[in-house]
Amino acid sequence: MRSPLKALLITGSIAAAILGAALPATTASAAEVAPTLSTTNFACSNGVCEIGPGNVGMSFAAGLDAVGQQCSDMGGTTPEVRGVASGSLPPGLQFGLPGQVATITGTPTTAGTYSFAVELANVNNASGQIFGPTGTQQLTITIGTGHSDRPANMHAGFNIHTGFGLGGYDANNSVLWSVSVTSTGRVIVSNARSRIGYPDAGQVIVNTGGGAPCGESSCLLTVTNSLGSSLTITLPKPVY
Repeated sequence: MRSPLKALLITGSIAAAILGAALPATTASAAEVAPTLSTTNFACSNGVCEIGPGNVGMSFAAGLDAVGQQCSDMGGTTPEVRGVASGSLPPGLQFGLPGQVATITGTPTTAGTYSFAVELANVNNASGQIFGPTGTQQLTITIGTGHSDRPANMHAGFNIHTGFGLGGYDANNSVLWSVSVTSTGRVIVSNARSRIGYPDAGQVIVNTGGGAPCGESSCLLTVTNSLGSSLTITLPKPVY
């Protein structure tokens, strides 16, 4: 004879299966999860990310990109960087253009390491109001006195339509870039600035015409800048 308890458990399981389609989903929607900050270009340790360094008297720019799933409910939401939640930016720098991509720009005036946090939130596209939980990301900016630098994600390519291009990230957005073929010393780019428009986010974009630097083959390139940074990157085969 089946026990009442066992019968109750079986009955409960069947009921759950029947009613499951009508029960609320347990997976949180995009707007119920706080967005995060893309840290691809930053140097992170134990949850704190350095977005510089910069230098006293040198133009500084860093892009802050909120990451999260955009939601179509309630008029739609977009992940945004809202502003500085705690701490303080280095003197001479300011937070601007709050939104999915925000910026920290200016010219630092005082050396040191400055700690702060930015707030991230899902924002309703129709009302502009915060929807769901918010989050924060701890950041630092170290300001040096003339030679502090950290190029990140540097890469190069050649396309028959656009020529040679150098890309990457460097918060010191007024540095000059030079590129040469490592094996021969042939200079491809000499003391070039980033293209106008991209330095506002710390993105390095340098383009030049001419033929493929290494013919039909890939090769190594030596990349240097006016702050003394030097690194070797691979130029892939040209794209036609």
